[in-house]
Amino acid sequence: MEGSSHCDLYGPAHLFLGKSTEEQFRCILDISKSYQSPCRIWLGPKLFVFIDNADDLQTVLNSSSCLEKADVYRFFQCETGLFSAPANIWRVHRKHLSPCFNAKILASFVSIFNAKSVVLVDQLAAHVDDKKLFNVYEYIAKCTLDMVCEWIYRLTSYYKVQQQCYATAYKMSRRVLALKSDELAAIRNRATLQSSKPDEKLPTDEYCKPQIYIDQLFRLAKETDVFDEQAIRDEIDTIILGGNETSALTLSHVVLMLAIHQDVQQRVYEEMVATLDGSIGEVENEHLSRLTYMEMVLKETMRLFPVGPIIARQCTEDTKISKTTVPSGVTVVLGIFNVQRSEMHWGPAANSFDPDNFLPERHAHRHPYCFLPFSAGPRNCIGYKYGLMSMKVMLCHLLAAYRFSTDLTMDQLTLKLDITLKIANKHMVRIVRR
Repeated sequence: MEGSSHCDLYGPAHLFLGKSTEEQFRCILDISKSYQSPCRIWLGPKLFVFIDNADDLQTVLNSSSCLEKADVYRFFQCETGLFSAPANIWRVHRKHLSPCFNAKILASFVSIFNAKSVVLVDQLAAHVDDKKLFNVYEYIAKCTLDMVCEWIYRLTSYYKVQQQCYATAYKMSRRVLALKSDELAAIRNRATLQSSKPDEKLPTDEYCKPQIYIDQLFRLAKETDVFDEQAIRDEIDTIILGGNETSALTLSHVVLMLAIHQDVQQRVYEEMVATLDGSIGEVENEHLSRLTYMEMVLKETMRLFPVGPIIARQCTEDTKISKTTVPSGVTVVLGIFNVQRSEMHWGPAANSFDPDNFLPERHAHRHPYCFLPFSAGPRNCIGYKYGLMSMKVMLCHLLAAYRFSTDLTMDQLTLKLDITLKIANKHMVRIVRR
């Protein structure tokens, strides 16, 4: 591999032995900054190529010869799930599962996001006016898991019991409605005439209620020969891992950033109040696209604290990048963390928190592959829109109820790599009611 810098790590990778996860992550960053990208790294007999150049990241993430995930992804034991499946399985699953994340289906989940966020707000009430800091992540993680598990709930015996209870409880009302069917039809017709414009299409019943992910998987299993029992199990495991940990960590990072930066917190709150017209009872799908500054804050937080700071792909063919050719069989390690904090793309204050980095006039001129919190290319995260929507709804409820503060400062934050990127100091905040 001509044109690449070189770093040899022989034997048991001694540079990482005996170090904490914080020290190991710092070691990775030090190595990546000491050698120009692309950098060759030998771990015993295995060759890795580290890149954090935006052009090279774009090439690799869009190359048909770099669709395979690295061997390390087998650790997750979801070998037929989208996150780590071999490329031949991933292609088929992605094609069938993409419609499960379309705009109408995602909109049907906003009611669940609201309901679970209300529970989250209630749970945090125990810490109101408490002078002692607490870790908000512990509560947010439970909330995001509840949201994801709504996709799975219908598989359980509890759901069947619930449906039987509903059937009994609502039997009388159904009889009454049957007797009054003519009057009910007239009321519906009047409502339709009053609320509908001539060319306006009403939402179909198919999307009026949440489209449970497990139902979609079983439907696909019946309609295709793609999803067997193992594939369904792996996709469920994948969605729980991807939809819970990533959203929980990111939103916890956001809350901590707002607690540190009080002016930003106030601006997000004011935008939210204006958008929701002063009422926080129920965040609606149409509100979400109007929360533009909140989205800038989310993106800036993900820039500084990407849940996946490094990702890895396996080359199945020789792959030409800017300065060299990566041989077939070599693992390419992509430095997401580095490119998202690169002064080349983000200026001299690249390590500072500044949501204005995502003003349209600033972001329009940046390289499209210097911001990769959800990866990019054909194997990007299928659930990134779900994540953004759920985080916006949760944040609306949190900020409507509480004002957040902390004793931590940006300079004090220490990062560690425990599969995902975490803040070693934890997300320690205080809350008071608004």
